[in-house]
Amino acid sequence: MKCCDPVYESLKGWGDHPVCIELGPDGSAASLSAPEFMRRINETKTMLATAGIGDHDTVAVILGNSSDYAAVFLALLEIGAKPVPVNPAFRRIELDEIISNAEPRAIIVESGHGKLVRPYAPGRIVIERENGKWSWNQPEGAKKKSSPVDLDSDIASINYTYRGYGYPLGALVPHRQYITGAHVLQEGIQLNRGENILIVLPMVNIFTLIGCLFHPLLHGITMIIAHRRNPVQLLEYIRRHRVDNVLAVPELFELLAKFRDEAGDISSLKAFLSGGSVLPVEQYRGLASLFSVDLIHGYGLTEFTPVSRNIRGSIKPGTIGVVSRGVECRIDSPDTAGDGEICIKTDHMTKAYHRRPEETAEAFADGWFKTGDTGRLEEGHLVFAGEKKKTRKVKGNMVDLEEVRRALISVPGIRDAAVTVEDNAVSAVVEREPASGSIEEVLGIKRYLEGMIAPYKIPKTIRLS
Repeated sequence: MKCCDPVYESLKGWGDHPVCIELGPDGSAASLSAPEFMRRINETKTMLATAGIGDHDTVAVILGNSSDYAAVFLALLEIGAKPVPVNPAFRRIELDEIISNAEPRAIIVESGHGKLVRPYAPGRIVIERENGKWSWNQPEGAKKKSSPVDLDSDIASINYTYRGYGYPLGALVPHRQYITGAHVLQEGIQLNRGENILIVLPMVNIFTLIGCLFHPLLHGITMIIAHRRNPVQLLEYIRRHRVDNVLAVPELFELLAKFRDEAGDISSLKAFLSGGSVLPVEQYRGLASLFSVDLIHGYGLTEFTPVSRNIRGSIKPGTIGVVSRGVECRIDSPDTAGDGEICIKTDHMTKAYHRRPEETAEAFADGWFKTGDTGRLEEGHLVFAGEKKKTRKVKGNMVDLEEVRRALISVPGIRDAAVTVEDNAVSAVVEREPASGSIEEVLGIKRYLEGMIAPYKIPKTIRLS
């Protein structure tokens, strides 16, 4: 069964409340009913077929949050294509690896990113979105190309993640992960049919795809899609649209807290759904009290989400919750405090990385997945301790330290670099000759990196040695 099938079945019983409300940068709000959303999906399917995309084709999706993103993702799944969500913030180093590994037949991109994908366009179908309208090019012979990737029909998508190798790995995500993940998430957060959820995080993330696309569509929750992450603007959205729930990372909730006094009446809020970063007890209590909400924190991976989540009504602050139904968890090689590597097993998780047999063998063994994260079990709850692998979370974004190092040593004159994360920001010490140590030199390195890696990966501080 494709994961879009139960979504379509759910949409038949939606009634009058909207499936989606898309908030424009000009303050506008466009609402879609269930029939209108299904019509959008069917129109998208026709567009994809006309452009030449079909069964088993891999398709890189480089779009910002929108109802079109949701329609494209579901339409690709329905026709049997394999969507490859790509972060629009990614630049040359990330895109080189993803495009060469996934070999997408087509690229779907916002028109403003056309220049970004131009080096990868030859021989590929490129579909551009501008102001809700689609246009595409179809290279000679592209429609007749008959070499789709050899992936089992149970694989829904290829979702890229990091494990510290210096390049992204394409997790082969099965259809059942999306459905199972959405249902076990609901068991924890327990939203009511007819409520709404504000979508702030990029839809490219598995956390957002499951928590803000599949979960709402399967459980009658209206998606409110925001295009801006400015905390003042988000609080205004919450007030104006009587938002019930917000799914985000702790860092974003902290930003909202700074402007809480200016927000006006946001008494509609019921829950903050949190993941992606550590949420200490003090921070949890401060946010829950300030906003008078249930703050439900959990833990997930691209390979499976959610691994664990707190249960509404029995939340234990400082933990990432109880292990989800259908997931086995063990702690390997615990230290004296009980902290060791978190390993999981479930029938619904990723089983391999696309075209990466060595990396797959290192991460998966006897049905168990070695997460590369450390933690412990405490009174039935999982407590996150840190990252064993060479990745770190920076404001909710995963940063591969080796990838940043690769970008730095590509800068002319830099021989080597050491990369760390301090105070929720990337830092680096680089070896360069000659090195003046001037502000202009450091700014020049950062400008060079702007074309190489996503902005959140560029070191905030660079020390020359």
